[in-house]
Amino acid sequence: MLVVAAILRTLRLDTFPPGLYADVAANGIDALRLPHHGLQVIYARGTGNGIEGMISWLDAVSVALVGGKPIALYLTTVVIGLVTLPVHYLLGSRLFGRRVGLISTALLAVSFWAVHYSRLGYRTVLVPLFLDLAFLLLWWAVRRGSAWRWALAGAVIGLGAYTYTSYRLIVLVLAGVIVLRIRAGRELPGSRLSWVLFALTATVVMVPLGIATLLDPEVLNRAAGVSVLGGGPVWGIPGRVADHTVRALAAFNLWGDAERQYNVPHLPLFDPLVGLAFLAGIVVAARRWRESRYALLLIWLGVFTLVVGLSDRTPHMLRGSGLVPAAYLLAAVGLDAVLQTVWPRRAALAATAVWVLSLAWTATFYFAVYPTLPNLYLEYMGDRVDVGRFIDASDWYGRQLYVGITYTRNGKVNADPFRATPIQYMTEGHVAWTFLDYRRVGDLPAGVPIAVVVDAKDGFLLAKLAQRFPDGRVAYILPLPQRPVVVFLHDAGGPFHPAPIGPYSNW
Repeated sequence: MLVVAAILRTLRLDTFPPGLYADVAANGIDALRLPHHGLQVIYARGTGNGIEGMISWLDAVSVALVGGKPIALYLTTVVIGLVTLPVHYLLGSRLFGRRVGLISTALLAVSFWAVHYSRLGYRTVLVPLFLDLAFLLLWWAVRRGSAWRWALAGAVIGLGAYTYTSYRLIVLVLAGVIVLRIRAGRELPGSRLSWVLFALTATVVMVPLGIATLLDPEVLNRAAGVSVLGGGPVWGIPGRVADHTVRALAAFNLWGDAERQYNVPHLPLFDPLVGLAFLAGIVVAARRWRESRYALLLIWLGVFTLVVGLSDRTPHMLRGSGLVPAAYLLAAVGLDAVLQTVWPRRAALAATAVWVLSLAWTATFYFAVYPTLPNLYLEYMGDRVDVGRFIDASDWYGRQLYVGITYTRNGKVNADPFRATPIQYMTEGHVAWTFLDYRRVGDLPAGVPIAVVVDAKDGFLLAKLAQRFPDGRVAYILPLPQRPVVVFLHDAGGPFHPAPIGPYSNW
């Protein structure tokens, strides 16, 4: 099973995804700079925004081994995705027995979501790993009872706060399970001192993150900015929430994420058979909600589905990473219950057949359907990666180098430094260049050799350059697929010999 999972996560990784999106490239830049700047708990992402630091810490290991290439960042999440599987199996087998643990892990291993996000480089893939690990270690502490196990469980829960913002809702999951257990008339396992130790350890581990947030509270603005509650007039909130609730629930079996970077448009989370098993699992868990293990799955699923439902765009399955482990545990519970009832003597064979069909579903949609979607090269900013490769490989002979990128919205031209991020990652530490805001073209020095890399179709910026430097010229056209790029030169300088680049590669 792990071999199949590894193949799905690494096959054609050298060329697919066909680019490196700016958000992931920014993590890579932080990773490349980590030896000089040290670990940070929060990394800035523009004014009033920031992300948790763990993904950049892990990316630093990859770029140290492989170099500043897209595949280094993809290998980070490939490893995270593979490590998640045995942890998920241990949690499932401890809660529901070896059979359910194996079914759940096997289905998760070949699921489209897990395969796709393990290859994307985003920090959100850390959430399933740390949720599984946190609940596994807490189960271990409850069963074994020693103080160091409670402390370890608390430390891991605290460490998970450095992965992704939505992870912190684990507090609501734990609180919900505790409340239901008390309402069912059952005492909490473990002593009060154990729970205090657990909470204290988690708090201590999260202290650096808390201090960083207090020192720069604007980093919290991102969460507010991507909420459905802030997407329009107040009187429209009930309607928006209702619409998003329907869309979030439909994402499991009917109508998934439309964003091409995150999904084959509208592909649901589950394939048809696993989706039916998931519904059966919800029925089983709802009937047994007084048992903490089933209550855990229902609350876990509900809390993180709420994250999807309250997002500004729904369903947004990158933000829904926290619900994935619970959803696949419920699918395994449901599939096992159905097979043990309907076909007990051939349950293993039937479960294997479901797994094979799920594998075929993922392989077909990821490797056959997904690559045929139009403009994925631009969607993933593969053109910017290629520009970075070109800049890095060319000899600029002492010229001051600039990169200019603009976009037009509602008839207004805007500078676009965001799309320059993959270029910066590809050239970090190798070639020095400056982003050129079109409003600063007039400030460019006239008496020194200058080279400006700009989109061939950006007539607005090219006209400004020609106006500033009448003796300048377009010296080279880089014939990238769908979006060629030109090099504008001013002043003689030394000879310019542009480096040829081959077909797109994540290496």
